Amino acid sequence: MTDFFEKAYLAGLGAWSVTKEKAKEIVDDLVEKGKITADEAPKILKELVSKAEESKKALEERVEKGVENTVNRLNLATKSDVQRVEEKLDLILKELKKK
Repeated sequence: MTDFFEKAYLAGLGAWSVTKEKAKEIVDDLVEKGKITADEAPKILKELVSKAEESKKALEERVEKGVENTVNRLNLATKSDVQRVEEKLDLILKELKKK
């Protein structure tokens, strides 16, 4: 299951990269068509990229919450749960070795 979420995350990163390239293409096209000036292009590109980054961050947060909810719903042990059990087991094993 972790593999699925990792692939989804990487796909999102790839999509963001494509979005950044696409934003540049759109801005270049607007300049070429005379809709905006070459001087305006960097500012507009920066705004488009900023919006894409905000969307990416929001998506990452939603995916993270979704994964957390899924883990909780499936009643799966978290890394900290496993770590606590390992610590308790270590203490028990130390006590048994003393006897």
